[in-house]
Amino acid sequence: MSAVLPLAGPHVGFPFSTQLRESGPESPTQHQSRIGQKRKTHDYDSDDEMVSSPEGTSPSFTASAHDYAHQHASPISHHSHSRPHASLPKRARTEIIGRPLPLARQLETLDARALKAIICQLADKHVYLSDEISGMAPVPTVHSSLELLTRYFDRISGAFPYKCDPAGDYAYLRVRPQISEFLDAVSDYTPHFLPPREQQVGNCLQFLDGVTTLVHKLPDWTTEANNSLKHAAYDELSRAWALVVREALKRANGIVLEYGGWRDKIEKHNQAAGGRLERAAQTVEEGLSGHNQRRIVPGRFF
Repeated sequence: MSAVLPLAGPHVGFPFSTQLRESGPESPTQHQSRIGQKRKTHDYDSDDEMVSSPEGTSPSFTASAHDYAHQHASPISHHSHSRPHASLPKRARTEIIGRPLPLARQLETLDARALKAIICQLADKHVYLSDEISGMAPVPTVHSSLELLTRYFDRISGAFPYKCDPAGDYAYLRVRPQISEFLDAVSDYTPHFLPPREQQVGNCLQFLDGVTTLVHKLPDWTTEANNSLKHAAYDELSRAWALVVREALKRANGIVLEYGGWRDKIEKHNQAAGGRLERAAQTVEEGLSGHNQRRIVPGRFF
């Protein structure tokens, strides 16, 4: 009785693959291709093992740990892993809304006249501010004051109408506001340069010389009533000249008037004003004549 021996070989206990049964002998080219595929697969497996298990842990343990971490990972950690910059705080975005200009920016949009009006209104409303503003503002000099008065006078020339009688009533009505503005400024600035406010007699004389020259340039109108503003200005300047001359005579016996040529200057101003500065001219003559007489008296000095 013959015994049935079990098949020996590498595939004992495993069913034979259909591919193995049907495929014939491999060609050398197929054999090399299959070896290359095995080598690539082995290389990939070794790379995975090195990445997932840098300390030589078993693949099964590494996979289990990876599965456990993946299952128990919180949504926050998973979200942070997928978006690495999401955990950084965001800058608060300031909203742009309308707001008023700062005071300094608002004031720089104003011209000198509007700014002066605001300051004067504040000084009138709050009386204590008047002295503070006057103390903070620089004191006007003779040069700056005459420059300002010259600008006021230039407005008169700019207001004259074209193709009309420059001395007629129509021209006078057109420029009368500018003439009044100029003469009002003259009335305000003249006392500022008179004693005792101004202690330097030379500054007083220089200012009166400049402002009187400007008044001479005012037009003479055909209608005599229209010249009343100019005549009133001459009367005010004549009293101012007389005051300054008397003050100059008190100091060094009027040496400033004598050697500064002010006697001749005042006389010329009187002639240009049509004799309306006669008071000032007489004060100079009387004062200097009296000093000259005292000089020639024996035993008398300055």
